[in-house]
Amino acid sequence: MSNELIALEKQFNPLIPQFAQVLAVPGVNLPAGRLVRSVIISCERAPGLLNCTRQSLFNAAMSAACLGLEVDGATGQAFLIAFKTTAQLVIGYKGFNTLGARSGLTITGEVVREGDAFDFDEGEGWIKHKKLLGKPGRRLIAAWAKAASNDRPSAIKVIDIDEILAIKKKSPAARKADSPWNDPEIGYPAMAEKSAKRRLARTMPLNVMQSAARLDEAFEEQGHTAYITPERGVIVEGEPVEEPNSADLVSTSTEVAAPELPLGNRSEPLISERLGDYTHQLEEAAKHGMTALEEKWHTIPYEFQVTLKGALERRFKPAARGVE
Repeated sequence: MSNELIALEKQFNPLIPQFAQVLAVPGVNLPAGRLVRSVIISCERAPGLLNCTRQSLFNAAMSAACLGLEVDGATGQAFLIAFKTTAQLVIGYKGFNTLGARSGLTITGEVVREGDAFDFDEGEGWIKHKKLLGKPGRRLIAAWAKAASNDRPSAIKVIDIDEILAIKKKSPAARKADSPWNDPEIGYPAMAEKSAKRRLARTMPLNVMQSAARLDEAFEEQGHTAYITPERGVIVEGEPVEEPNSADLVSTSTEVAAPELPLGNRSEPLISERLGDYTHQLEEAAKHGMTALEEKWHTIPYEFQVTLKGALERRFKPAARGVE
């Protein structure tokens, strides 16, 4: 291991307790040490990451911890890529499968090619897809994704070739020669399928898939770098939110003070009182299960949802699942 990688690993060591705290949620079996090690391995495989700011590497690692996804590049769950001087976490199509499974959803998807028998109804939530076998090289015309569950109707999303090409055109990653977007046989179909899964995630109720989708969407479809924090959720480049530093990451506190609210008038005296009230409401709703929590969440104003998103994922949802 090079001296630069050794130095980077030493810089990450003080952050391990915070990563461990974030990773300590039901269904996630990813030790903090292994997460850090996977980041170091990613930097070893892609030396361009070492030219990125250390803060962006910390942010990308925390994003992976918030989602509970490995970034080793081997499992296909998530990847680290260098975008100029910023390290960016990118979700793999298998990452959406993993996130769905933790929430009791089976996520499937596929690309559709000319000659396939294909029919669907997004409103009713069904897809019929029969591939035409034995004729390689047929043009890709669409991609679909489906979330199935035993206790709720299926949800589907279908995107056509024009949408897929529009996403590819906007993706900064597609401009690189080694991007999977530019591999017509394997990478391009996989990216098309992942795009459908990302769009599907928008319809998922109170699911960490939404955070993953927003993170991925910001980069792949809008060209903005983004990261996730336990306290403030998804932070997109250009939004008026103060970026955390390494001291913030090693802090043991998971509560968000009122001055951090992304509200227009931060000096408003009722902000902290309202935040405390909404926090109490969510805590009480969680005692009655996920349905009650979902209903209560949708009654909270969006500007407070942004601040409470981290607490929702780390505290209230696990508590709600525990009573079911």
